[in-house]
Amino acid sequence: MTEAIQNVSQPQIEVENLNLWYGEKQALKNISMQIPKNSVTALIGPSGCGKSTFIRCLNRMNDLIKNCRIEGRVLIEGKDIYGPDVDVVDLRKNMGMVFQKPNPFPMSIYDNVAYGPRIHGVNKKDLDGIVEQALRSAAIWDETSDRLKSPALSLSGG
Repeated sequence: MTEAIQNVSQPQIEVENLNLWYGEKQALKNISMQIPKNSVTALIGPSGCGKSTFIRCLNRMNDLIKNCRIEGRVLIEGKDIYGPDVDVVDLRKNMGMVFQKPNPFPMSIYDNVAYGPRIHGVNKKDLDGIVEQALRSAAIWDETSDRLKSPALSLSGG
């Protein structure tokens, strides 16, 4: 019985004084909230008010944005996800996100192909060969070899 009471009182997600800036523009200001375990929480507001920016803080997707700075704490099951010992890849595996406008290939051609091997610990010096072999296997090496840093969405769909 004590365990059940503790689960109700301890939030699954706790946000404390969260602030976020894109360069000099502050997008989130002093956000604090608790989200209980086993609950549904809705974030409602007009376009551009920071809903998506806030959600991206919960799985550190904002880390990928240049000149983005975050202050405050985000705790998931009591652990600060912005702590130095957090494995961001594991965090994102457990804290997914469905985008308003899905982008299945958000990185360059090279980075999208290298993503799987990279998160499974393949040595960085081996990635070039793996990417080339994968693109050759897909019969698109000739089309892509000179533009591996281009957005993956630039590939032809047909």
